[in-house]
Amino acid sequence: MSGEERPERHGQAVGEVARRVWTESMYAAARPWPGIRVLVDRSLPLARLSGITRPDVWLAAVAPSAALWRWYGVQEVRYPAFARRYEHELREPVRAAGLRRLHGLACGGPLILQTAVTPIHLSHARVLARHLRVGASGGLREEGGEAACRLGEVCPDCGRHAETSGATTCAYCHASMVG
Repeated sequence: MSGEERPERHGQAVGEVARRVWTESMYAAARPWPGIRVLVDRSLPLARLSGITRPDVWLAAVAPSAALWRWYGVQEVRYPAFARRYEHELREPVRAAGLRRLHGLACGGPLILQTAVTPIHLSHARVLARHLRVGASGGLREEGGEAACRLGEVCPDCGRHAETSGATTCAYCHASMVG
């Protein structure tokens, strides 16, 4: 398996936003794909810092727990169970906030999820990409409504939706909502 996973076409419901999401190894040659590169690992791959593809954003909050990683050990036979357990972890408040931030970034255009996990087809980035490609957060959103992108109403720092339309600062973390 190469260090990349090309996006796939998925069926979408009426009103659902199509999202272009790739997964990519930190160590793969940079592809000319347009979009934002987001490192979704818990730590930076410092051991091989030279020659890596640099991320635009590092979002460690969406990485699986250390306990889950220890149990999984990137063993192919455990991947289906790992994916289910990881999806359950994504419901925890900090990871759910990170997932909302990824959804906000995906609404703005193509997204490349980077990881140092090899082989990439056994990484947590695949689970995240599946969530983002279909445009639904699997019940992880705190609000109801359509899966429509409201990028201008999402805080770029914490990923929460603005309480009022046209807000210039986030009511939760006080970050600037202006662009």
